[in-house]
Amino acid sequence: MKPLTVKFLALYGLLLCQGCQTIHHAESQTIREISLPAKGVSKQHGLTRTADNQLLASWVESEGSKNTVRFAVYDGANWLPVRTVVSASSKLAASPVVFGMSDGSLSAFWMQGVKNDKDPYAADIYWVRSTDAGQTWTAPIKPYNTQARIYDAQMSFAPMPEDRLALVWTDSRFVNHDETETFPIKTSRYQIMAAILDKDGRIGNEMTLDNDVCSCCRVYTDAEGDELMTVYRDHLKGEIRDISAVSWKAGRISQQFPVHTDHWVINGCPSNGPSVDLTKANGVIAWFNGGDGKGKFWLGFTSKSAIKSSVVVDDHAIGFGKAKLLDGGSALVVWRSNVGPEEELVLAQVTPTGEINNRKVIYRGSFPRWPSNYLSLETIGNQAYIAWTDLVKKQVRLVEVTF
Repeated sequence: MKPLTVKFLALYGLLLCQGCQTIHHAESQTIREISLPAKGVSKQHGLTRTADNQLLASWVESEGSKNTVRFAVYDGANWLPVRTVVSASSKLAASPVVFGMSDGSLSAFWMQGVKNDKDPYAADIYWVRSTDAGQTWTAPIKPYNTQARIYDAQMSFAPMPEDRLALVWTDSRFVNHDETETFPIKTSRYQIMAAILDKDGRIGNEMTLDNDVCSCCRVYTDAEGDELMTVYRDHLKGEIRDISAVSWKAGRISQQFPVHTDHWVINGCPSNGPSVDLTKANGVIAWFNGGDGKGKFWLGFTSKSAIKSSVVVDDHAIGFGKAKLLDGGSALVVWRSNVGPEEELVLAQVTPTGEINNRKVIYRGSFPRWPSNYLSLETIGNQAYIAWTDLVKKQVRLVEVTF
């Protein structure tokens, strides 16, 4: 396994953090600063890649009540021109996503709060597509049926063959926010719903992946060909909130299974969801469990139907992490660790046998709350990119890791 070397790309040409905000690095690490062409306050970061394997970074710029979704492509040396997806005068909920499709086009999703709705957490998801690198976009559409009631905590997506997209959201159609309303089924539970979109935004049949889930925790979806896996925090009898996974295809569920029996009993949503990354042969799931009062961050290697092995990578964790599989079968994982009074952003490589190698503290400081609390991670070739929002600087920051 190759050792990791780290380069820091400080957005807006920032110097290394001072005072309570410090970045820790080994003597062998190389640091360089790159200015991201963003203005003012930035937050709600996202990292994906284009069809030709270039990094695509997205963020939200805020000015008063105005929120603007922007993105730029990094070619390994320079940022290409910044493009704007949308500006909104109402709040943007779960972080927007911009990613490249196999035909070279771009897709973008954002979630916007519904003004004057009786449900303060009501939101709409919008989808647009660009065939000219983001210079122009199609008219926004809501890529789901009219019966849907989108809960603003999360949305997840996965590109699929033939330029299709999987969309997964938390649905509150059976949660009664108004006692005068009558529902066909009074479950009063949040559920996760899914649908497949074609390249023109036509919606396939909606599916219920789970009819009783933890409402505020992130749901994460990945695809390998037509095979999809969605991971989420389940809601079980006795207020148990463990992580579950569901393997599915368009129109049917293949397998649903518990990721791990953490048996975390909590009367409320901890707002700390899992992530998943799939390849043809394997998958990796990262998740947080706070049942012991200290916080454990787990990594599990999975097949389509069961966890094959798992390991605790940090037993004093905050969570909000993500993992990606590397060539050779190991996984790269990032998470927030609880060192007190500050937090640390930690990076490590983990093997399927549970060996934790090349553990490095990338950053020490403060992190914001939802919707900018999760870390972003993307890999391209032998480069990995990690993004987070700096609470004090009110800016998105980025790290490049060569492994």
